[in-house]
Amino acid sequence: MASTAIMNVNIFNGTNILKTGTVVFEDGLITNKTNGEITIDGTGCTLLPGLIDSHVHLDSLHDLEAAAHCGVTTMLDMATRSAAAFDALRNHPGLPSIKSCYLPAFPPNSDVRTKMGYPDNAEIKSKQEAIWFVNEQISSGAAYIKILLEEQGVSGGAEFPLELITAIVEEAHRQHKHVIAHAVSPISYKVAIEAGVDVLTHIPFAVLLPQPIIDAMSAKGCVSVPTMGMMKGIVESVKRQNPQVPFNYEFVRQSVAAIHKSGINIMAGTDSNNDQTAPCAIPYGFGLQAELSYMVDAGLTPVEALQSATSKPADYFGLKDRGVIAAGRRADLLLVEGDPTTDIQAIKNVKGVWISGKAVI
Repeated sequence: MASTAIMNVNIFNGTNILKTGTVVFEDGLITNKTNGEITIDGTGCTLLPGLIDSHVHLDSLHDLEAAAHCGVTTMLDMATRSAAAFDALRNHPGLPSIKSCYLPAFPPNSDVRTKMGYPDNAEIKSKQEAIWFVNEQISSGAAYIKILLEEQGVSGGAEFPLELITAIVEEAHRQHKHVIAHAVSPISYKVAIEAGVDVLTHIPFAVLLPQPIIDAMSAKGCVSVPTMGMMKGIVESVKRQNPQVPFNYEFVRQSVAAIHKSGINIMAGTDSNNDQTAPCAIPYGFGLQAELSYMVDAGLTPVEALQSATSKPADYFGLKDRGVIAAGRRADLLLVEGDPTTDIQAIKNVKGVWISGKAVI
């Protein structure tokens, strides 16, 4: 593969802003070279690591294509009904690389599991089943474990006993896997934190997240993937049908602001999906661009928002070959016109995308 040099470009390397310079890559990797056989003038543009979406649901190659055209080069899937169907989406040149939890864990007697079409073995009824479940997902290739904490008494939600959640977490940690919990209320947050869950995805939209719970997250080293765009979409969808429902996106924005103020690690995820059972459709790729804007609106600086979709998830999930622009790393790169480190909206001005050095656009 011919070496390519992107010249005269502002560089955001995933952690901080570098001066205008040149980045050269060949054979799928970034190099220390200062020139290349192919040259691209990056004047007036910013080069960033390819973006990482830390919460998606994947169904087709079209999902990957849409994301790639927006500069998303890695996608973390948060539930699939079929391991074989998901694995068929792996390793396509020029498309994002993907990780998954495979099946998510549901509580006993879950009507939500039935409604969403997941198999019986996704229900955890005992500690022995919890251990078996974790091992089954890891044997399928799971990069992390997902738990779905339902809201008891709401839309068929069932209680997930603490001892079963704890058993899942302990087995996952024994095998060096992070545990991610779907949680949309202070009660489910409290249970997840008490059980030792690592990542809390989503944010409550019916009430502000209480500061004591945020403090507990901070003390336990929990990570937040707020999926603000999905929360916003749910609020708007529900209120169109019933304006009296006390859901409020401002609860989401203020809660994320408080989480950020507490110094908790925040990573960008969209919950993009094609699922007919999902409450809101979030587009692949474009959804992550919007998510970064929502995060800045909640108080993150543009640089912090960009870190949440590059170096931070790469570091947290052990993706040591990407997330930063450095020699020896994958040439997963995004070129945009303007400077998203000062104006996050510039992330939408995509001029070039490369995945392992292969040009996407």
